[in-house]
Amino acid sequence: MTRVLVAFAAVLVVWGNVVSWLLGPSAWLPGGSWSFVIAGFALVGISVVAARVMRLDAETVGLAGDPVRGALVGLAIGVGVAAVGVAALRLLGPAIVGRPIDYAPLSSATGPDLARHIAFFLPLGDIFPEEIAFRGVLLGALARRLRPRPAILVAGAVFALWHGGVALATIGDTTLGRPSAWFTPAIVGALLVVFIGGSGFAWLRLRTRTLATTIAAHWALNAVLLVGLWSTRLPVPSGCC
Repeated sequence: MTRVLVAFAAVLVVWGNVVSWLLGPSAWLPGGSWSFVIAGFALVGISVVAARVMRLDAETVGLAGDPVRGALVGLAIGVGVAAVGVAALRLLGPAIVGRPIDYAPLSSATGPDLARHIAFFLPLGDIFPEEIAFRGVLLGALARRLRPRPAILVAGAVFALWHGGVALATIGDTTLGRPSAWFTPAIVGALLVVFIGGSGFAWLRLRTRTLATTIAAHWALNAVLLVGLWSTRLPVPSGCC
């Protein structure tokens, strides 16, 4: 079963980067198109098959615990972290780079565009597939074979590698893109943030024993970041979606 786990992790990394490359032009924000929704359903199907092959039960993939309490905890954490992130970007972005950082897709979006993305495309094309794959099946399989800390770190690392293509595309659409000298540091920083975030989500899922926590936290984090940064016309961090 270890080989199945390794193969599943490899599929996730390849899937995330290939889908981002192929479907990226179809969406104005990551996950924001019907193509991403279809790809998300396909990823859920692959994850379910992998879980069955590895004989993971419902509790192992995060279908235990108290989902209502977990969702409330996740929402609170997601909103809090996003608020800090927006404030940090507003204060530190111009100070570090020397000028405001523009992200063209978000700066040209309308309110209805953003609302539709947050309510529909974000959860179906991004949040649910990622949480089921990473904090459900991958983390569940890792936690059966490893101690909690290495399982969390490995899940976070795979999550960061999944976002490689998203980081390149998003940073490339900002004033930090080439030929800016900040391009490489921005990519490294974005992937580090995603690794920390993915590890934090993994810890939350194991702590609360329910996927409802990380689904709510992931959605709230992205939604509040998008609304906060859209309202100030600052860029979306590459790892947020």
